[in-house]
Amino acid sequence: MKRKYNLFIPVIFFMVLPIAQTSFAQFSLSPPNINATPLPLGSGARAIGQGGAFIAVADDATAASWNPGALIQLEKPELSVVGSFLSTQLDFDPGNTGWSLGDEAVSRGDLNYASVAYPFRVFRKNMVAALNYQQKYDFHMDLDFDQIIEDKTSPSVNVKQKIDFESTGGVGALTPAISLLVVPKLSVGVAVNFYTDEFFGDYAWKQTTKATGSGNLEGANITTKFDEDKTFRNFQAVNVTIGMLWDVWEKEDKLLTFGARYDTPYTADVDRITDGTSIVSPLGQSTFHDREHFEIDYPMAFGAGLGFRYSDAMSFSMDITWTDWSVFKQKDEDGNKTRPLGGVSTGRKIDDTYAVKCGAEYLIFGQKVIVPVRGGLFYDPRPSLDNPTDVYGFSVGSGITFKRFSLDGAYQFRWADDVNGEDFGLSGTEFDLNDHMFLTSITVYF
Repeated sequence: MKRKYNLFIPVIFFMVLPIAQTSFAQFSLSPPNINATPLPLGSGARAIGQGGAFIAVADDATAASWNPGALIQLEKPELSVVGSFLSTQLDFDPGNTGWSLGDEAVSRGDLNYASVAYPFRVFRKNMVAALNYQQKYDFHMDLDFDQIIEDKTSPSVNVKQKIDFESTGGVGALTPAISLLVVPKLSVGVAVNFYTDEFFGDYAWKQTTKATGSGNLEGANITTKFDEDKTFRNFQAVNVTIGMLWDVWEKEDKLLTFGARYDTPYTADVDRITDGTSIVSPLGQSTFHDREHFEIDYPMAFGAGLGFRYSDAMSFSMDITWTDWSVFKQKDEDGNKTRPLGGVSTGRKIDDTYAVKCGAEYLIFGQKVIVPVRGGLFYDPRPSLDNPTDVYGFSVGSGITFKRFSLDGAYQFRWADDVNGEDFGLSGTEFDLNDHMFLTSITVYF
């Protein structure tokens, strides 16, 4: 009997092969189309240490990122470099999907910011010019889970897959900026952001999906293997940040400032190169290659803030920022429009977000050094399909400043509950987010 069964197996596969190929197309033995949504990043240890409430403060070279109008406060040429370390943990709830999702974590270090700024005078007007590199979006994500593909209709399929998804990379911008003192208490500035692929790579971001599985088709045993690389290259876009800083009120050592910034909307061009291999043994294998061009519409944003210096040692700040995420969409070369979140149709709305940030700084004056103590609280929602996801956080920071240079460090913690997994292509799931970021910066004054 055993010998007859072995002889019959090739006949089964010969008869079922055309049906099997149709079955795979219908039930999709490939993993879900997972994606990593962009995580906007803030710049500089000093700003992050104050909760990101920096629009009306911005008195270092990172002002090109927060408010280019505030660059005018720099009195000496300076060079600054900021490094970051980001650790993100996602605690998934698979809901009724049947997936075995759990805790996932990913950590990475990167160049957060680099700049050189130079004050000068033209036609008796004080001006400051700066050239900056800033990391704008982070795409890191790591996700492992099991998935069961099952259908009892003919031809029946039951396959369990183990899936490993990883996303790396980010988008940066090279930003020349200039600030002008219009009148003694009012300055304006402009920064032009030339977005580009990640600074140290030949791509913007990359998504790798690997899956292995085993099961049966019409009662016959099969094994599966799926490898796919999606590489996003040649990310190109330009937008402008316009800022102003106004000294509203001053009395003795007290000072009240008002700052505002506006980021223009922009459309980014990016190429997506997809390479992969799908093996279903013993039925055979296939390889695929595809190159597509996309246009992605990014939103405009407007922010305003107040800064209050109570004394030479103590200061406070608060910002409110609105971002028009409703326009966030992408279009392929055939004219098809979708949302970058989850790849759903543009019929799904994405609501705008409103962020509120508060911060404080206290300076301890030594004989030859200054030691700052900083802290901040913020509500900074992230875009999500339908309603924004509430994200809360706090930050602390400190450092030491000498005559010729300063060292600063900051720690930021962000958390969110019940984030919609559909944003990542994992419909029916939710997850809690814990995000830790450490920043270290060095600034040299000339």
